[in-house]
Amino acid sequence: EPVVETRHGKVRGQRGVAGGYKFFCVPYGASTEGAGRFMPPKPPLAWAGIREVPKQALIAPQIDPKAVPSPPGSRRAAVSGIGSEAGSLETEDCLNVTVYTPGVDNARRPVMVWLHGGGYFAGSGSNPMYEGSSLAVHGDVVVVNVNHRLNVLGYAHMPDSGEDFLSSGNVGILDIELALHWVKDNIERFGGDAKRVLVFGQSGGGGKVCTLWSMPSARGLFHRVAIQSGATRRLRSVEDGVGASERLLALLNLKPNQARDLQRLPLAQVMAANFELSKKPALPGAPNGFAPVYDNRVVTRQPFDPVANPMNADIPLIVGCTSTENTAFMMGDAEAFKLDMAGLRARMRKLIGERAGDAAVDLYFQLKPLAAPSQLYFEMLSDRTRRQSIMIAEMKAAQNDAKAWLYQLMWNTPVMDGLLRSPHSLDLPMIFDIALGERWKPYTGAVPAADRVAKAMSRAWVEFARSGDPGTSELPWPDYSLRRRDVMLFDEDSTFALDAFRETRLFWDDVANGSI
Repeated sequence: EPVVETRHGKVRGQRGVAGGYKFFCVPYGASTEGAGRFMPPKPPLAWAGIREVPKQALIAPQIDPKAVPSPPGSRRAAVSGIGSEAGSLETEDCLNVTVYTPGVDNARRPVMVWLHGGGYFAGSGSNPMYEGSSLAVHGDVVVVNVNHRLNVLGYAHMPDSGEDFLSSGNVGILDIELALHWVKDNIERFGGDAKRVLVFGQSGGGGKVCTLWSMPSARGLFHRVAIQSGATRRLRSVEDGVGASERLLALLNLKPNQARDLQRLPLAQVMAANFELSKKPALPGAPNGFAPVYDNRVVTRQPFDPVANPMNADIPLIVGCTSTENTAFMMGDAEAFKLDMAGLRARMRKLIGERAGDAAVDLYFQLKPLAAPSQLYFEMLSDRTRRQSIMIAEMKAAQNDAKAWLYQLMWNTPVMDGLLRSPHSLDLPMIFDIALGERWKPYTGAVPAADRVAKAMSRAWVEFARSGDPGTSELPWPDYSLRRRDVMLFDEDSTFALDAFRETRLFWDDVANGSI
């Protein structure tokens, strides 16, 4: 059980599941309770003696005690159980990191800073689903998983309450920035190299990576980025952020300029309003949830709209997703998994219009005449959203500076008789190299093929952290250029392909541009 002295005090570690050492929930910020609520974070107060390993994770409040869980044994319960959290409404202090390292020495290993998914309302970096010791030990890197403020506590935008609250809609992202400062100041004491920091995230975590991309105050704190199933070109407007906050304040009988009063309310009361708001139907174009905002203060321009922010043109980037993202979200839609061609055509007409819907069905049936209608449906949905990843790769390549790499996870999990195919989050056990573990068995089946995919993906991410180029001697990976448009297809036998999605890429461009 090693002890490391950080700039704020000593912390005790423990053995990692796969070897090396784990330092659980190490503070990088001060308390955010009371007057710290909705305020930019501050460094932690120094402590005396050795901080022992906490008995449980300190994560952002996020569990609705009135929520009805999925029935035991259901397909939805099997999937959602992987990421179940032991949250609490008793404290909002959550500014901490969990560090995994092969050794407490002077090896100066690459650093991989993980930003968890769960939208901007749930999840934590200390969840066992992101257990980082295998990635750290097998890749000889230092992995840092970040906890930060979420939902109303991290992203309620309330500028009408005065100067102190002008950044309140982005304090959750400012937490991550402070964590990166902590990495810069402390990571060498854990065997890491502060000059080789990869920031990577999936789903909402990918959106957090994109937000950091457009924050001048975060410039220089990271040196490569990976955006996994979370390509975010535009952040929420100030108007939408203010609107959601005003609706929450109204639930508590407060006016738009009473954020100071919201600071003083008990945590349970604030979170109850947050949960109530999330259940209400949103007005057209008016979200009820909370997310980072383009405030021209913390975030000074959109990340990838109309072009890639030139501020980080010198930083290399990986972006991509899974091949059938949407199956993970449609477990309650039984009909979607047994469509006939008429049902497929009806759904696509409703989604994108009669002319475009018919064109989509005709194209995909032509490209894959033997595929079942439901398979075509899930591929259409995923290809439609994957366009954002492709556009980011195109914008990055157009800068003609640091390179971009595009990927897609093609491997289909055998669980549930193959129903899920390649769902959202299937890349997580691969990149963390834990595809055979019990935690992810309901998703991967813990079959040998899953481990082969995991080795290919985790090695690519490790090499990217190490050198800024994910290609390895075992698996070369050409960068994405506007001339070739190479895409890495991760599968049992991973390989790259020249413009692998040309027909569907051009089709969805035409749909977005109104040409179809």
